[in-house]
Amino acid sequence: MVRKYYTASVVGAWCFVLSLLLANMPEPPVPLALSLLPPSRPAPAPDWVKIEKNLAALGFFTPSSKRIKGAAHKTVVFGRRSDGHPGEASTEILPDASFGLPITADQDKYLALQKIIADTRRQQGALRNPIGFTSAELLRLLGRRVTAGKNYDDIAQWLQRMTKTRIHSEGTVYLAGRRSWLQGEVRVFERAVSFGTPLPDGRPADRNYVWLSAWQLENIQHNHLMAVDLAAYRSLRNHIAKTLVPLLQTWLAATHDEGVLIKSYAQLCQTLHITRYQQPSKILEKLAPSLDELQAARYFSSWSLDKGSPSDPRLVIYHRHAVRLTPGALAAVAR
Repeated sequence: MVRKYYTASVVGAWCFVLSLLLANMPEPPVPLALSLLPPSRPAPAPDWVKIEKNLAALGFFTPSSKRIKGAAHKTVVFGRRSDGHPGEASTEILPDASFGLPITADQDKYLALQKIIADTRRQQGALRNPIGFTSAELLRLLGRRVTAGKNYDDIAQWLQRMTKTRIHSEGTVYLAGRRSWLQGEVRVFERAVSFGTPLPDGRPADRNYVWLSAWQLENIQHNHLMAVDLAAYRSLRNHIAKTLVPLLQTWLAATHDEGVLIKSYAQLCQTLHITRYQQPSKILEKLAPSLDELQAARYFSSWSLDKGSPSDPRLVIYHRHAVRLTPGALAAVAR
């Protein structure tokens, strides 16, 4: 009888202590939306390609299926500058009026070109201008038809758009060779010549040729690069999902140890150059399909949209077990 009373007293005391601990624990934030989608899509065999880090992080490309010709510029503010100058670090993307802002289809071609650049660099050692490639070669990397004339016209226009679009950097473009931050205006392609058009010496071009700008060449030569899985990228269908891939690679790598990325919804809209909505239902209508697709492709484990401030929800991404950023995978690409 004494033993039963003693046992009951001990159990009762522990239950009382546990109830006090639970009562004093802070409540977790209530998400406006929570993704519980399991990663069900079979992962394609990785096809890693290295891309220059600045362009991956600047928000140079805008998610869209149509040309954006009305915008005079796109501005992305990054917060405090890293170069010691006062004020905020910012980037302005300044498109040519006749070509508009670079969009998802332009990013597709840019990433495929990086595969060609990587192969050229392996063969030649040091990368030199110009870089030559055929339109058919680029289309095969994109998984597009090589018999469709429109695809060839699209590549010619893409070359012009990438040449004419300017980037105004206020402490956001890092020069790896000089170990300094650029302040001023640059381009991605200094020059481009399409198949059949005149080369500098007057001869008709036997293929497409690109002259990378000096800062791109400098950073590639000094391995200021970031890995992107081109096979996984090609499997995506949503424009926001595809445009987010290089940005996510940057953001998730920076928070790899924590395993959690928190991004302001307002900042996300500014970087992507998409409409900012106030109603949670509208926010989810625009973002959820792309975030679910990225989760299914194992870029991260799960995501939620939390309240944050009254006017600015927070996108919370959990990525501790994301296969696209495992240390082993990234180490393999670095070799």
